[in-house]
Amino acid sequence: MATTDILSELKGDVEELETILKNVSRSNVRTIIATEISSLKSKIDTCEAKLKEKSQAKPSAEKQTPTLYTTKISTYGFDESTKFVKLYINIKNCDQLKSEQATCDFEESSFKFVAHNHLGKNHQLQIQKLAYKIQPTLSSCKVKSDNVIISLRKEKDGQTWGHLTEAERKTKETKDSKMDEKPAGMQDAGADPSGGIMNMMKKMYDEGDDDMKRMIKKTWYESQQKQAKGETPDMPGGGGGMPDMSSMMGGAGGGAGGMPDFSKMMGGAGGGAGGMPDFSKMMGGAGGGAGGMPDFAKMMGGAGAGGLPDMSAHGTSVSEVNSESPSV
Repeated sequence: MATTDILSELKGDVEELETILKNVSRSNVRTIIATEISSLKSKIDTCEAKLKEKSQAKPSAEKQTPTLYTTKISTYGFDESTKFVKLYINIKNCDQLKSEQATCDFEESSFKFVAHNHLGKNHQLQIQKLAYKIQPTLSSCKVKSDNVIISLRKEKDGQTWGHLTEAERKTKETKDSKMDEKPAGMQDAGADPSGGIMNMMKKMYDEGDDDMKRMIKKTWYESQQKQAKGETPDMPGGGGGMPDMSSMMGGAGGGAGGMPDFSKMMGGAGGGAGGMPDFSKMMGGAGGGAGGMPDFAKMMGGAGAGGLPDMSAHGTSVSEVNSESPSV
């Protein structure tokens, strides 16, 4: 039976007993009835007190706890030893933070730290992907008077992390790998230098403007003509008129007639006249013209008349070379 129903019954009993008491004349009977009335009134007081407590407790039970704002922690100190990675988190008024307010859930590759209801809000640091794996059961979180220390137990002793997150580690690895890569045309110290010079010359031809291409074609044409006559090509700027390659190539040495000293540039890769390296030795199978010159017709994709490269494949004929090339 509900308390309100019991209270109603008790009050009804008291009223009826009081009515009877008025009509009773014997003293003993009156005493018995009066005692019973007093007992019932005590029970009524107890029931009313219980109902009052319930009515007062109901509003507080229905009152909702306000939702706390959660702020993310973005700054922290980082340190590591052979066994641990330690994070030092500075929180305002950390001396007021109790140990039971701080929780930290550790997983194999992640963790989540929360300082609950501190200064009216939650403070959270969560790392979804750690740089390397940890041992969750041996990791810990301690609240100090000036900061919070999170100790992550490394899975492998002696492993150097360098960074906390996997993203930071991969970014560093990518940057390091790019720094280790050699630029196009660069060769190892002990490698065949022909690759470097060929890449350089091809790059000059491919990226040069029309005047540059005509000049290179004219130079090779005159060289081939001298080879056909059994003469040594006058590469360092004799009567054949080699263009000032040192100025074209940024002042890389000093052969006669403006020709850079290729033998020095190429690390002593043979010795032709006027500082020219022996291209036929350098270029391993590129053919051999007179004076150590390689067969440029093969290099540039097809031979035309007199050993000259087929310029028509590049949109220019031999006659165009003679007529359009600038005087040197």
